[in-house]
Amino acid sequence: MKYTTVVRDDLESKKVDSIIKDNIKIEYCDNNPDYVIAIGGDGTIIRASHMYPDAIIFGIHTGHLGFYANYSIDTIDDLISDINNDEFSYHNIDIIVCEKIENDKSILLGEALNEVSIVNPLKTITMDVCVDNDFFETFKGTGLCISTPFGSTAYNKSLHGAVVDTTLSAIQLTEIAGINSNSYRTLASPLVLNSSRIIELVNKDKVDNAYITIDQESLLIESFDRIKIYLSNSKTKMAYHKYEDHLKRIKRSFLK
Repeated sequence: MKYTTVVRDDLESKKVDSIIKDNIKIEYCDNNPDYVIAIGGDGTIIRASHMYPDAIIFGIHTGHLGFYANYSIDTIDDLISDINNDEFSYHNIDIIVCEKIENDKSILLGEALNEVSIVNPLKTITMDVCVDNDFFETFKGTGLCISTPFGSTAYNKSLHGAVVDTTLSAIQLTEIAGINSNSYRTLASPLVLNSSRIIELVNKDKVDNAYITIDQESLLIESFDRIKIYLSNSKTKMAYHKYEDHLKRIKRSFLK
């Protein structure tokens, strides 16, 4: 078995990294590791999951939020023991896939642990929203955000989307500065869908230069016919010593 670390660039995280490397007994290797120890905040954990999608992620919280992290500075000894003795558990976290479709050709843009958003910050964008190939509504505004249950507490929450229990398998569609008028009428509320649903966003007015954000990566899309978003068959594996209930995680992250 092999492990590596992904470390946020701050003194506290680097100190934790040093302790980890002094005490973990298995081989340290950046090439195709079995375990990845992400030391920092949620951003570090998400970055680690993208760098090593097949590995089991151990998240140590040294930041401000730490919603994903199952270990903290106070429980480093648990993490070291869990890896050295191979006595940890892990849970699977849903990932969503984003594809661009143009001229009937599909191009994979990426996979997201938190959310996919499509926006045009310079002018309003008009898109037909289809669910399972059925037309649902025509959206006009700045953009749309599609999030996972874990991602519902990230950008989606700042858009006043619903916070979804992470034990549910679902995807959520939330508007970004939608315009409702006699010409365009949308639900104007977050829409939580079963994870088997497929969302397609049709570029109705052929607007150019939209931005697709997939977790921490932002892509300028010069043109597209449709954006397709759906649940991946892959999962992110997040290790834990003692599982933290979803509501306790929310209270720890947002209410204390």
